[in-house]
Formats: sequence, structure tokens, C-alpha cells
Amino acid sequence: PIPELVEDAHTLPVADAFLPHFKAIMQIPRLTMAEAKSACNWPMMHEVNFQFAVGQSDWVTQDRSDAEIEMRRGEWYDFVDKGMLPYEKYKDRFEGRGIVIVAGNQKSLKRVRVILRALTKLRCQLPIEVHYWGDEMTEESQKRIASLWHKMHFNDLSASSNILKTNHDGEFINYQLKTAAVINSRFAEPLLLDSDNIPIMDPALLYESTTYKEYGTLFWPDIARTCPNNPMWAITNTQCRVNEYEQESGQLIVDKRRYFYHLQLAAWFNNEHADYYNQFLLGDKDMFRFAWHALKTKYGFPSKWLTSVGTMTDGYYCGHSFAQHHPDGRIAFMHGGLVKTIAKEVMQWQRASRGGIFQVYKRSDFDEQHVVNVNVSIKYDIGNYLPNRPLNLDTAACTDLYDVIARPMDEILPGFEETFEDIGGYWML
Repeated sequence: PIPELVEDAHTLPVADAFLPHFKAIMQIPRLTMAEAKSACNWPMMHEVNFQFAVGQSDWVTQDRSDAEIEMRRGEWYDFVDKGMLPYEKYKDRFEGRGIVIVAGNQKSLKRVRVILRALTKLRCQLPIEVHYWGDEMTEESQKRIASLWHKMHFNDLSASSNILKTNHDGEFINYQLKTAAVINSRFAEPLLLDSDNIPIMDPALLYESTTYKEYGTLFWPDIARTCPNNPMWAITNTQCRVNEYEQESGQLIVDKRRYFYHLQLAAWFNNEHADYYNQFLLGDKDMFRFAWHALKTKYGFPSKWLTSVGTMTDGYYCGHSFAQHHPDGRIAFMHGGLVKTIAKEVMQWQRASRGGIFQVYKRSDFDEQHVVNVNVSIKYDIGNYLPNRPLNLDTAACTDLYDVIARPMDEILPGFEETFEDIGGYWML
């Protein structure tokens, strides 16, 4: 008999309980490109902020063929059917909860120190595991960073002892290391945290949320939508979702005891076939979301969309950080993904004359109605307001919610600028 698809697969208690469900996935009707993209049609489609725009990639204007879709779908079907590592063999390699950070070079380690000071202020007791590659970290640098935390571990992702083998792309951004770090972590319930992401509350509280308890996952939203004709919808046999933002993996929690196989598929997209899938998805982040879509499993996420945080100078708003939320609505993280693009001259001036870089925020009136399109995108700050502006000033990338009025930062996080100073957030100056 053909196994039955489990409607609420996220309730399955352990990884191996998914195996009949995976067999059933192979039997469901296969979507064409036209069928997959037909479910998304926002009003004023040209105003939607898609991750990939016309002119960036050929597939945006010319749909990939159903033959290509079917071939790629067959590849991951075959991997799920025959290529995955068995949970029973590896389940004793991980236990407990902890924070996982991929960091190795000196800049990322300086950012980790900021995180550690923030966690100390929050009285967090979670252990931490830093993942790095090869000779990025010396024993001496490990000792120095370990001295700042009560329980810290290290893992070299290039070592043969890892469950999942991955590669390293030299000076390029190594997105694939994040999926590898989650699988190779000693923790059964890792909280993946970017090195530029500052916890605002004790991350241990997230594990106690009703959302995490139900789904065994917490994924957070990005600003963009996935194009209706992005081949990934059809490849994963998923109809485009009008109520879904792309995923932002500056923070992520997953229970590996339940989702050991889901994580392997995310890593397969991200490691084994990155050259193909990075044409449609930006690095590691959406590899997680689409692995869950492919395996027909719901994931947990906060009801609130992100809040943009940044500076307002002479009427010009530059959002450099995302405030991301606990499922109960409180701010849980301040992810400074674009802080690194701010020129030192601008940051010094903002700090000296404007009180810092955490001045204002923008929060959509529709932040809990994900089906409503918000006028948001990336823009660029050339710093024309800067006195004695250098001709070669670096351009900063910013987010903006154009229809939202910027409001004082202290309304949502009183005193955060002082906290940022206190934990050494301006280390780069």
C-alpha cells in the first residue's frame, strides 16, 4: 500500500517517524511551473520587493522548463530516498540545547565578544559552540574567547570527524558552513546565531515558547518575497505562498532529533548543489525554508514581521539592523546585518554628534498580516549629510519601509544605544 502523507508532520516525535511520510511525498502529484506560480498574485505586483529582480537572473523573465524542474525534483527525491545519513547511527552525537556561531576570522571573533557581553548582561546560561574552518582559529584565540564564557566548545568544520562534510570557498561568503554547523553541532537543539546578531533577551526563553514547543523550529522572516516563478517552488512541489516572506537565518532554532533528515536536505541544496540553487536562493537562509516545504512539514515562526532599526539624518532614513521578535511579540534579537556597510567616518560622526546609530525604528502597521504587501527594499546611503565628506566614502546599504514614519528607538527598546556602547558594539572604531 502507498504510505499516507501526514498532514501535520511537524507533530511527528522523532526523525525516523518521518520515513513513511517521505515515501508518500514521492507519490503526490507533481506541480508544473505554471501551477506552482499561479497561487501568488499580489495587487500591484510591480511594487512587491522580490529577492531577485528583472535583469538580475534569466529565470526571472523566462520560466525554467518543466523538464528541468522534473529533473531537479528527481535528484532530491533520490537523495531523500537513498542518500541520507541514518538518524539511528548519529543520534547519540548530540544532546541538549546551546548557541551555535560560525566565526573564525578576527572580525567575526570581535563580534562574538560583543554577543558574549550581551549574554552576560542577560544572565544567559546556555553553552556556546563556535564553528570555524581549518587554521582560522589558533589555540591561543580559542583560549582567549573561551575565557569569556562559562561553557564554550569549538568545532573545526574541516575535520574528518564531522557528521556532514562541507567545503570552503576561500575569501567568498561561505554560506554552506551554517547548514553544516547546525548538523555537526553537539547540541540536539541548536540555536544558530550570526556573529553580528545581538540577543535582546535570554535566548533560552525561546525554547519555552508555545510556537517552538509545537513545531520544534523557529524560523524568522526577511524583507523580501520569493518570486512566483522562482523554480524552487515547483522543484519542491510547493505552490507559491502570498503570506510568506523569505527566511532570514541570522537566528534559527531547530530540534535535530525530529528534523535530522530535513537539515540534511537543506545542506544538500546548500552544499552539494550550491552552484545551481544559489541562482534562486540567497545563500543558506532559504535552503532551510524550502527543505521544510519539500518535505511537507510546517515550521514555527513569530507572528510579527521584522522591525527596521537605524538612523535618521536630515530626513534620510537608513535601516541597518533588523529587530526580530519572540513569538510573544517582544524583541528577541538585534541583527546588525548592514552595520558592517556603514563607513567608519559616518559611524564616528553619528556617534559623536547624533548619540549613536540606534536612533529610530520603522515598524509596519501590517507586521502581523503577512499577506499584505509592504513597500520595502534595500537602498543606498552615500553620506551627503556628512561634514567634510571624503570623496571616496564607502556607500552604506540600508533597508527602508517607505510608507512608514520613523519613530524614536526608545519607544521599543529604551536605552539600547547605551547598552550597545556598554557591550563594546563600536569595536570597529
